[in-house]
Formats: sequence, C-alpha cells, structure tokens
Amino acid sequence: MKNKLFIIAGAILAMAATAHATKITGNIDMGGTATLDSQLLGSATKVTSFSSVRTGDGTGTGTFAGLDDLAVTWNAFGWNPSTTPVNPLWTFNNAGITYTLVLNNVSVDSQDNSFLNLLGSGVLSATGYEDTAASWSFTISNSGGGSHANFKFTFANSQTAAVPDGGTTVMLLGAGLSCLGLIRRKLVA
Repeated sequence: MKNKLFIIAGAILAMAATAHATKITGNIDMGGTATLDSQLLGSATKVTSFSSVRTGDGTGTGTFAGLDDLAVTWNAFGWNPSTTPVNPLWTFNNAGITYTLVLNNVSVDSQDNSFLNLLGSGVLSATGYEDTAASWSFTISNSGGGSHANFKFTFANSQTAAVPDGGTTVMLLGAGLSCLGLIRRKLVA
C-alpha cells in the first residue's frame, strides 16, 4: 500500500511540474548569404543553399536575449511555388538548447530585381520550452544582381503573453503534497 501511495504522489507531482511549459518569447535576427535559382532577384523562386549564416548582433529579446554570433544551419526553400512545410527551416544550438523553426507557409510581400521580402509563419521549438507559433520575414537587398545575395531573417513570436493554465498546476501540486502528507501519517502510525 505504501509503495502505491508513493507512486501516486510522485506521478501527481511530476504532472504538476510539466503542466505548464514556458512559451518562447521575443525576437531574433539572422543574416548570411543565400544562393538563388536565378541571376535576377526579380525572377528568383527559391533559395538553393545558404552559407555563413549567424544569429544577430546581440539584439535578440526574450528567450533569444544574448544569443549573439552563433552559427545557424538553414535548409533550402521556395516561394513560387511554395515548398512548405520545411522541417526544419533553420536550427542552431546554444548552451544545450536546440532552437528550430519549422516553415509552415511563405508568401511574397514584395519582389523585384533589387529587393525581395518574404513573409511567413511556422512553429518554433526550443529544448525545455513549449512549441510556439511564429511569424517571420526574410529580406534580400540585391542592387548588384547575381545569384549570391546577403539576406536578413527576422523572427517575432506571435504570442508573447503567457497563457494562464487556469490553476491546474497549483491543483496538481496541492494533490501531490496532500498524498505525501497522507503517506507520512501512515508511516508514523
């Protein structure tokens, strides 16, 4: 009987600990070189590869604060036609945390031979955090032409406010502590 009570109390405490994961918040910028499928930016339909991609210059906020000059791995993607989903679009690691963005949709906001602005959304994951909906923009200013262009990527969390859990975590914690109290009384008696 004592073992069953310990197992029940442990399970309730474990559920309380995991009932409320932290959402990913804030913004991060990245930049690097993108290789396009066309010499003219206005007729490009996809990025075929990326190189030298790094996180921003220390301007990240929220979950991304202090993530400066980290190497980022990107996968190719297209926008005309869209090649979504791309899983992952990008990923990087810092201090044991892996950050990943899954590309769910992409659309052209503006495109000509000197400027490209893509908008999209996806799901951001980070070790120890709740998966979070994300919106982003991808821009290339390419006045010189050519298939290699510097780009800028900006991610912004679309839900920066934490969602209250309605008291579930506190209720589970209370139930777990009550079970531990009952076990203690049973052992003393």
